[in-house]
Amino acid sequence: MHSFLRISAFVVGAAFAVPAAAEGIIFKCFFDWKCDPNRKCDHDGVDIRYKVDLETEVAERIGMKSDLIELEMIFGDRAITIMEKPISGGITTTTLLIDNGDAVRSENEISGRDLAPMQYLGQCISM
Repeated sequence: MHSFLRISAFVVGAAFAVPAAAEGIIFKCFFDWKCDPNRKCDHDGVDIRYKVDLETEVAERIGMKSDLIELEMIFGDRAITIMEKPISGGITTTTLLIDNGDAVRSENEISGRDLAPMQYLGQCISM
């Protein structure tokens, strides 16, 4: 219940329009900048959506159904982070600021036997 109060304060504090009785929030995250270690940052267009269940404190990535990736949420006093933990051992985090929705997505994926790091910058809004 404590996280429910924090996420409710997040929704109100960030001026997101969400019904008070809602059990879940959908965050639409659009990342328009992509950076990788081999090239400079450049324009991109990654659209990711998460459904956050306030009662169970569970997040799911909409459009991605896989038993091989576990999602975990971390609620802070200034940000929410969603961690995607695939079976490969790599990790992806999406962190969004509570007050303005600014977001960063950091991918530390494993591609074959190589590390494939990538970082995206953008915004998340509730729907």
